[in-house]
Amino acid sequence: MTRDVIFSLALHGVIIVATVVSSPFDVSKRSPYGEVIRVSLMSLPSPPAKQAPEPVTIPQIRAETPSEIPLQAPTTAKEAKVTPKPKVKKERTTGTTDESAASDKKQIESPATGTGSPFYGATIDNATFDYPYWFTQAFNKIAGNWRNPVLYEGTLVCAVYFQVIRSGKMIEIRVETSSGVPAFDQACLTAIERSTPFPPLPGEFRDEIIGITVPFKNR
Repeated sequence: MTRDVIFSLALHGVIIVATVVSSPFDVSKRSPYGEVIRVSLMSLPSPPAKQAPEPVTIPQIRAETPSEIPLQAPTTAKEAKVTPKPKVKKERTTGTTDESAASDKKQIESPATGTGSPFYGATIDNATFDYPYWFTQAFNKIAGNWRNPVLYEGTLVCAVYFQVIRSGKMIEIRVETSSGVPAFDQACLTAIERSTPFPPLPGEFRDEIIGITVPFKNR
């Protein structure tokens, strides 16, 4: 039995030796950090030295004493000169209602504005416009559109001013003198507005516009 044990041990030893001899040893160790890169260090040049800033010269300001400041004598109210504003001369244009234009107004003479007519006393602000037939046509249109919506025991008068250009188109209308009754004033304006356009101004008339004032009466 001892011989068998010795033989078994010898056999195991031979197997172990054969295994070790047949497998070469790998003694090289791999770096866990992969490939190693060689780096050489270089020294950087030092920055240039800062130059000191040049000194700034601050000018000296000499304060003037009160005696050195020139003084002027105060100007009194009597010595002060006031220049009056130049007067602007107002030029009168056709259709204006100022005092200078009022002198050129003349009463319209036409059957449509004669005595007994509701438009009696109508005036025009251009004295050179003397064409009765034009007034007859214009005031007949106004009379056809005139409706008095107010019942009033007394007399109401509303003066309406309007302008007509050469083509017969009305370009301005306003109540110049109110009757005091808004409904009556509005009826007067409506009568003229519905009468436009008026007949064209006569060809021989030189100006481009005329202004007419029409008084409306309720009776």
